[in-house]
Amino acid sequence: MTVSEPVPAPDRSAEPAAAADFALHAAEERFIEGMGLALEEDRLPRIAGRLVGLLILSPQPLRFDHLAERLRVSRGSISTNTRLLENMSVIERVTRPGDRRDYFQINEQPGLLQRVVDRFRDRQAMAEEMKQALRPSADGTGVVADRLDGFIRFYGILADSLRTVLNAMESRDGNSRPGTA
Repeated sequence: MTVSEPVPAPDRSAEPAAAADFALHAAEERFIEGMGLALEEDRLPRIAGRLVGLLILSPQPLRFDHLAERLRVSRGSISTNTRLLENMSVIERVTRPGDRRDYFQINEQPGLLQRVVDRFRDRQAMAEEMKQALRPSADGTGVVADRLDGFIRFYGILADSLRTVLNAMESRDGNSRPGTA
């Protein structure tokens, strides 16, 4: 079996506008796929991440059918993943007067991040509750209590840090309403 030589990239230097469009398109594709891989690392479907990537890059809400066409996936996959992302407050469904089609856009309020803060607080509370329920250690070492203290501190620091980030984002946007994140 012989290895064929790589196919050269098309010369777009004679068409500067086309070359710029091609470069932007390639960068967009890399970003969309990168978002898919990033959310997949967070145990979400890759298609959900690709949807987020596409909607981040879109200045206007996109139609349901356009999402399926642009990402080259089935309408069923779009339906499943838009519902998931809506429930997570990452995207929102919008309508247009006189148009029965569904449109989607990124939710500008970082509600998902607040949900993460809440999850960290729940884990912190769970560890605190367990620590309160501990019986005194028979061997006097308190190994379990020390572990629980570590978890309590860890989740507390994560929640406080993320809350600080959300507050900074709100103040930068001029949005001072608490709880909008």
